[in-house]
Amino acid sequence: MTSTLPAAGARRWLVLAVVLLCFLPAAIDVTILTITVPTLAHELHATAPEVLWTVDVYSLLMVGLVLVSGPLGDRVGHQRLLLAGLAVFSAASALCAMAPGPPALIGARAFLAVGASMIIPATLALIRQTFGNGRDHAVAIGAWSAVAAGSSALGPVVGGFLLQHFWWGSIFLVNLPIVALALPAVALLLHNKIESERQPWEATSPLLSIAGFLGSAYAIIAFTHEGVGVMEVALPAVLGLTALFLFFRRQQRAPHPMLDLSLFRLPGLRAGVVASVLPVLVMVGFELQLVQYLQFVKGLSAEAAALYLIPMPVAATVAGPVGGVVLSRVGRPRADVPAGLLIAAAGYVLVASATVVPLGLALIGFGQGLVQMVASNLIMSTAPSSQAGAAAGIESVSYEAGAGLGIAIFGTATAVAYRSFVPPGTSTSPLDAGSSPETARAFAEAFHTTTWLAAALTLTTVFLATPKPPATLAPPAERE
Repeated sequence: MTSTLPAAGARRWLVLAVVLLCFLPAAIDVTILTITVPTLAHELHATAPEVLWTVDVYSLLMVGLVLVSGPLGDRVGHQRLLLAGLAVFSAASALCAMAPGPPALIGARAFLAVGASMIIPATLALIRQTFGNGRDHAVAIGAWSAVAAGSSALGPVVGGFLLQHFWWGSIFLVNLPIVALALPAVALLLHNKIESERQPWEATSPLLSIAGFLGSAYAIIAFTHEGVGVMEVALPAVLGLTALFLFFRRQQRAPHPMLDLSLFRLPGLRAGVVASVLPVLVMVGFELQLVQYLQFVKGLSAEAAALYLIPMPVAATVAGPVGGVVLSRVGRPRADVPAGLLIAAAGYVLVASATVVPLGLALIGFGQGLVQMVASNLIMSTAPSSQAGAAAGIESVSYEAGAGLGIAIFGTATAVAYRSFVPPGTSTSPLDAGSSPETARAFAEAFHTTTWLAAALTLTTVFLATPKPPATLAPPAERE
């Protein structure tokens, strides 16, 4: 099997910088569209379901696609996979910018997910190959997590600035100069390593995963919209859940599964997955509702709303490296997970109660950044080095599943709450929330309700995602 010994000298830090540059646009695009909801509804005449699908299809498709691309990197080499992903991502970005309407934009976003699904697991696996399992690996993962958490919070900020000064397609064209800089750097600085043991391929597993998550998300999104029949919700829900059941059953029985469930026997990896899925689900879903609240209720422009959000990405970006340095010295993540979750929960409480909101946003960003760093480190460092691609796939699935489900779940929760608060005889679509003082008040009530939900889910995650201490034998005197 190909060696995965860490690279020597200062060169590996240059490799890290290149890897993070490649990861940046793929991470930002998870949330960059959240601030464009009013713009897409107005300029492209998009309905509420079309807006949610435009935002959400990127993450939902990646859940299945990374199951293919993660192990593919072990077969063809992660540097080669990264180059292919960057090429696809740049072409898809141009198609998104030129989309004439919602259906074309949704399709182009799906193509964008193909490129991102190659970029994200490749970057994680290259960090593992470059830094091994030493202390510097925790610092490198902390930097990767800072980009992940920071970009999720930074996406709406970048999108708001671009919308204020350019047309909506510019939020995709901004990817092109980054990719143009990254492509030659990857080709010249990174080496391609291929594992000697190659597992057979099969297409059924990723198709089941994609069908499962898309079907489940469709049912969640359709549930709250007017004119939707029972069968339009029940049928995709049944199909989605059945596909997910068949997917997990297939992974348990396949001799060479696309998602190696045996890795979940490792307690640290299990804790890392939970700590990756649930906090991302909450933060991305919350952020989508926050930017709508700022524009529909507060009447802020896209740029003003973006500036309002700045405490989140700044704090999230700081938390990753800080947590990485602490973890590299202490070596125990058990305290970092609950600490980060409690910090984030306190932030949600401040926002929900409309008390010192900028501080609340900073606490959410810092807590999320800290938890994301620990979760990524747990997943990547717990798995054997020969399964770096598989572990990277699990990390990517966890992150994208959380983001995709967060948009669907919180979008639905806000729509349900808004419908209960809006006056009779008024449109129940959240896209019409700014049309009158009554609808604005209804959306404000709905937003604060879902923010309390975010706080509750974050506190619940403390008990689910904290790594358990290793079992120790009792002293001989006590065992007798």
